[in-house]
Amino acid sequence: MNILIEIRKYRAAFLSFMMAIVLIIFSFLVFGIWKEYKDAIIDNQKKQMLLTTQSMGDNLKAFIEGYQADINSLCAMEEENYKKTGTKSWNTLEEYVTYHTRYVYDAILEDRNGNLLKSRHGYAVKQVYSITGIDEEMSFRQCRLENGEMYLLIRKELPDGNAVSIVINTKSYYDSLVSNIRLGTNGYVVIKDAEGMILVHPQKSQWGINVISGRKLMFPETDLTSLEKMIARQNRGETGVAEYYSYWWEEPGVPEVKKISAFSPAFIGRGFLVVSAVIDYNDIYIPVASGFFKLGLVSLGIVAGVLGMVFYIGALWLQKRKDREEIAYLLELNKILEEMHQSEETIAHQQRLQIMGTMTGGIAHEFNNLLTPIMGYSELLMLDLADESEGYENAMEIYEASVKAKEIIQQISSLSRKNMETAYKSIHAVKVLRRAIKMVNSVCPTNVQVEEELFLNNECFLGNETQMNQVILNICVNAIHAIGHAEGKIQIRASKVSSSDLEQFKQISASGEWSSYIRIDISDNGGGMNEAVLKQIFDPFFTTKKNGAGTGLGLSLVEQIIHSHKGSIFAESSVGEGSVFHIFLPVSEHKQEVVSSAGAKSSETLKLLIIDDNPKVLKLLERNFSKLKVTIFSCMDFKEARKTLKEQEIDAVVTEQYVAGKSGTNFCMSLKGTYPQLIRIIMADRVTKEIVEAKQRRIIDDYIDKPVSDSAILKAVKNCLEGME
Repeated sequence: MNILIEIRKYRAAFLSFMMAIVLIIFSFLVFGIWKEYKDAIIDNQKKQMLLTTQSMGDNLKAFIEGYQADINSLCAMEEENYKKTGTKSWNTLEEYVTYHTRYVYDAILEDRNGNLLKSRHGYAVKQVYSITGIDEEMSFRQCRLENGEMYLLIRKELPDGNAVSIVINTKSYYDSLVSNIRLGTNGYVVIKDAEGMILVHPQKSQWGINVISGRKLMFPETDLTSLEKMIARQNRGETGVAEYYSYWWEEPGVPEVKKISAFSPAFIGRGFLVVSAVIDYNDIYIPVASGFFKLGLVSLGIVAGVLGMVFYIGALWLQKRKDREEIAYLLELNKILEEMHQSEETIAHQQRLQIMGTMTGGIAHEFNNLLTPIMGYSELLMLDLADESEGYENAMEIYEASVKAKEIIQQISSLSRKNMETAYKSIHAVKVLRRAIKMVNSVCPTNVQVEEELFLNNECFLGNETQMNQVILNICVNAIHAIGHAEGKIQIRASKVSSSDLEQFKQISASGEWSSYIRIDISDNGGGMNEAVLKQIFDPFFTTKKNGAGTGLGLSLVEQIIHSHKGSIFAESSVGEGSVFHIFLPVSEHKQEVVSSAGAKSSETLKLLIIDDNPKVLKLLERNFSKLKVTIFSCMDFKEARKTLKEQEIDAVVTEQYVAGKSGTNFCMSLKGTYPQLIRIIMADRVTKEIVEAKQRRIIDDYIDKPVSDSAILKAVKNCLEGME
């Protein structure tokens, strides 16, 4: 009996010993896994931080090289101007600052003694904190200007002893390119020079402070030994990652903390800057430990669950695998069929667009030639008739109809190019709405009535009348479809509201640029929409109509047009109660501008050369200009035009876009050197990228849309003359 008891005791002791061994082995295994997991996560974070600093270093190098190129370009432009005029005005500095305000605060010119010669804001350099040489002429600096603010400068020494600098707004650079990089709770990115001077730091108070010597003066009781070793590596231009002990300098009491810093040099010429990413060690360690602990708990739960379900899952796995393979095969087959169908539709659609693009250019040209005499002779009739006579009103109707046709041709011609240049002008709101309502009435069935309530006076808005007609018509056509065959009503209301009145609408926010808006409400008593449909009505290709009955682009185009007019649009609807669309357009402070031949009579006498291969257009313009006592010379080809330019003193040349197959733009380019004071204007069937670039490069002075009139030509010439002054 005693022997059995002893055996049991030894057995229990042995089992306890074995369990202790297993527990120890398991503990070592868990600890090893934890250490590998922790080291892997931290090493991965270090690699990511190092990649971040290297990427930022490349961006910083490209950023500085871009402004080096800008300085060289400014100097080259000024040297070219000096060759032409004999003086150096450096007016290009102000123009450069105007077009580069995102990062550039100023551009300054200094003499050899550092005295300010030219600046937009008038602040000279007061103190220099850091200088990094790029080459013999150029350097990258940190300076304080006379306004007390710190900036980064790209400075170039000029042969005459002067120096030109581009002043970079350090805060704008940091906010745009650096601050969006998140490194834990307190991490940040800092940029220093090769001497350890802080150039960019999230705390503005740290700018211009040396990492070691500056902080020893500010915090003499702190131990900077670990920080000094890491900074020494950075100042030698090394790339790497370091763990070190430092402090949170901006927090009360300056608490000591363990940090990780990844750093790499950004070489700029013969010097370099240091980009460093800093993170609190606990920001990595604590989430890793917490995650590992949670992962362990989850793993234990998963293991327990898996052991209970492993046999059941095993039984289902083979059947599911077979089902998945069959489903995947059917899905792949269906995808291939859909892609083939979409490809066929896409090819057919592209072919139709190519045909339309080819046709619209020729159609626009022919219609412009027809509209030119209509507009011209209607203007002549208005000049010859009394303003209050019935004939004058008839001629005015002809003129306005031809202008409307001109806008339609411009819209059609825009189909033949990707980028449409829309002409905006100040237009009368009531007139536009009434014309649009007439169009709506013309398409309304007998069961739908249109009511209008226009509480407007002489309010105008800046926009395009044709596009606004399209907006009203698209919304009303949708309303007609919503009403269907039932008796229905469409109501169009318009009134003027202030920007403060818009606060009641949560869907829109009023801009501070306009004090008042034109509010247009288009309501119907159709079937209405639910919330799910209402949220998608402005999405491209979304439609509730049957296949083939709608494209889903109408309201999407409406929203695009309203936004291009700086306005807002939204809809309210309930099922069975109808819908209402709210449109808000900013009121233009300028009244509608009316340009007529009568106003052109007061223009100064000019000598114009008109080039067009259509004799009817030339004849009409000759007749109109003769009544305005403007000297005009007409030619049907460029050879004759060159001869006229040699024999006469011409003030302006107005040529068609293409004459006998030859480019009017190329002809204007050939005149630029021979006749530098000559005004060059293109009459365009459609505004192309070539014409816009020609105006930007000053190959031509302006362009006008065909069909043209004497008043349009005189207005363009007058604008060019005022611009030359």
